[in-house]
Amino acid sequence: MCSCSACAGGRDHDGWHRRPLAAFDVESTGVRHSIDRVVSASVRDTAGNNMDFLIDPGVDIPVEATATHGITTEHARDNGRAPVEVLDAIAGTLAGYVRSGVPIVIYNAVYDLTLLSCELLRHGLAPLAERVNGHTLMIVDPLVLDRQVDRYRSGGRTLEAVCSFYGVTHPGPHRADADTQACLDLAIAIAARNRDVAAMPSVELHACQIDWYAERVNYMAARNPDRVFDPSWPIARVTAEPWPQTQP
Repeated sequence: MCSCSACAGGRDHDGWHRRPLAAFDVESTGVRHSIDRVVSASVRDTAGNNMDFLIDPGVDIPVEATATHGITTEHARDNGRAPVEVLDAIAGTLAGYVRSGVPIVIYNAVYDLTLLSCELLRHGLAPLAERVNGHTLMIVDPLVLDRQVDRYRSGGRTLEAVCSFYGVTHPGPHRADADTQACLDLAIAIAARNRDVAAMPSVELHACQIDWYAERVNYMAARNPDRVFDPSWPIARVTAEPWPQTQP
């Protein structure tokens, strides 16, 4: 269980953050949902189960991406597994948590889940929705929660910045394994500070995050009429595209 200052300070109470949780994070070749590829991923839970994955994406990893997460094309080729094998294992693991009624914590979930969705489609694999046997997907996105409970706080909203604000230790930014642990601790810390959020049933919390995310995106769209925004959460309305012959 989380030992961050929010919980240690005696402000904790009952809620979903006191029950089993899982977390998921990916590192990739870039930030384009429909084009970029998963390079590494991590799934872990509050029971101490950890699964870490390295993929050979079959394309060159741009130097900008390597500068972020440290994984080179050569390292991925030498040590990574085939995308179909790993992506199927990741989706199967996440679906197992969904079928068990365990919420999955993902920071900026719309990126990770959309990227995964496109990768599954690209490789002819079943999407999450077809793997959960009718069970309801329950996502906890600390970014969406933090923006809702503390809308006007100045400063960045990166995982590292929000962890720092809540007193959560982040052992290694942009490492999938470290990010998943930080996500778990951060979700627990946010719920520990916000009794109303913690008290929500997980299905209701998921539905509220859909509305909160859309509300913020629609506000941004109204202020930036020349840009295109997608209010969908936790998976954007995009489809898989081929890897470009020439990098932008």
